[in-house]
Amino acid sequence: MSWQVDPEAQRQYADYYHTVNPLAVPLGTVPAGVAIPDHALVPRERYKNSEFIHDYARPFNIRGSITLLAARNDHRIACLGIIRPYHSETFAPAEVALVQRAAPHLTRALALNRRLAQLDGEKRTLEQALDRLGQAVVVLSEDRKVCYENDAALRLFRHGDALRVVHQRLAAVSPIIDARLGEAVRAALALNGRRGDTVTVPRENGSHPLIVRIMPFGQSSDFPLGIGTRAIVLITDPEAPVEDAANDAMDAFGLTPAEKRLVHELLAGHNLQESAEILNITRATSRNRLAHIMSKTGTHRQSELIQLILRATIG
Repeated sequence: MSWQVDPEAQRQYADYYHTVNPLAVPLGTVPAGVAIPDHALVPRERYKNSEFIHDYARPFNIRGSITLLAARNDHRIACLGIIRPYHSETFAPAEVALVQRAAPHLTRALALNRRLAQLDGEKRTLEQALDRLGQAVVVLSEDRKVCYENDAALRLFRHGDALRVVHQRLAAVSPIIDARLGEAVRAALALNGRRGDTVTVPRENGSHPLIVRIMPFGQSSDFPLGIGTRAIVLITDPEAPVEDAANDAMDAFGLTPAEKRLVHELLAGHNLQESAEILNITRATSRNRLAHIMSKTGTHRQSELIQLILRATIG
């Protein structure tokens, strides 16, 4: 990016003249965070007699430069370059010092830019995973507002016969069920040690009710779907089978078919007791099976396990 530089100069520099710039190699030895004038990199006579000066700098009215190295790695550098017209004085030490004062600010801006780009990439990846899962997923912030909803959730809300979003908050159509849902959400956001609640939400059309599981996430969670993420809501629609996209992720962790069936029930919003009943196994067996799953996946809580599977479900 540049300001007050001839676009043709930019094009020619990118096409060829960066390869003959006598400052390029010396800049490779300058530490990040240092502002340096051109005459400190290359002797003035050598610089004045170079192809770069005669065929590029002079025609485009470029005389001297100060380069501030903001960041570098083995493959590239990020820098701020300041130039002045050809028929002017070279940069004075006080001007170089002025540019140097911008170094910490530019370095921090680049670091923030990289971090934001990384977080944005993580957010897009997780959104893709949640959409591939096929199950409706909603993420709530600490003020109970919906900060993310995947495509399956949006379809449910558009239908509006059981759940909807009112003033950015998850709500049930039935006032009685809505009160239960609100209590479960408050409990999850309070992080009071409960593992989450399940609420059955009837539908106005008489179809099978939705099963809504609200699970808390700790304040230290790095779940990248909104600032202050505190709870995740899994909504199971018995009328629409969940896409089995999590199998690949579970295969990668070496889960057995029996262990995968248990994880699928947990992903569907059932608690451990309910999952045991559905799978026709004892509570002790389901508890032991969950312990083996957590050992294989390196997780310690049920919510952490589900978050890991959601994260890993990418194509």
